[in-house]
Amino acid sequence: MKVKICGMTRPKDVQICEDAGADFIGFINIKRSKRFVELERINELKHFMKNKDRAVLVMEPENAEEVLFALRKTGIKILQLHSLSPYEIKYLKWRDCFKISPLEKDLKIVRAVGISDKLSEDKKEEIKEFARVCDAIIFDYEVEGKSGGTGRQIPIETAVKASKIAKNIKKSIKTVLAGGMSTERIKGYEKILDKYFDYVDVNSGVEDAPGIKNPLKIKELFGIKGHLSIKY
Repeated sequence: MKVKICGMTRPKDVQICEDAGADFIGFINIKRSKRFVELERINELKHFMKNKDRAVLVMEPENAEEVLFALRKTGIKILQLHSLSPYEIKYLKWRDCFKISPLEKDLKIVRAVGISDKLSEDKKEEIKEFARVCDAIIFDYEVEGKSGGTGRQIPIETAVKASKIAKNIKKSIKTVLAGGMSTERIKGYEKILDKYFDYVDVNSGVEDAPGIKNPLKIKELFGIKGHLSIKY
């Protein structure tokens, strides 16, 4: 099970998280987020990483062209999208296939799917649709149609069902669990998480305040016995 730490706003937090063992480092470019960072600043923060291929750009774009603009600005090729339809994502993947621009080569697209306590039939279909076109799906708690940044936890049984649905559609799909993830929750469900998810996404669980990471909490997170690395 891999770990992504999201919501970076400061150079020292980028370095601390990467040195501690974070597999991926997330930068949020969504204005409604308390951890919003402009693209120019994200590009600066990325340069504090030893392995820039582990950077993840978190977006809620209005269209595919906005994604392409962000690619040119940051050079980050792992995209976590909290919007765009399966059709628009297929368009981005099509561009990737034809290598229209060197910056678009080898894109990885992670689509956020917001779920709450139970999975409706419509939500199950949504998971299936995105599993067919994406490289990974991140499950986060949904409030009023928005996913991410709520700090609320998806019931583990519901999250496992969602992961199974995605993997039944495409074996190669990677699944991610987010939403109020902390060291305590990972410890409590470590075996389940390791079995049904490829990585977890941690944000507020290692912070003192939005965008301000706590080195001791990060150290504790990576001290969990049984932390495994699986190729993305």
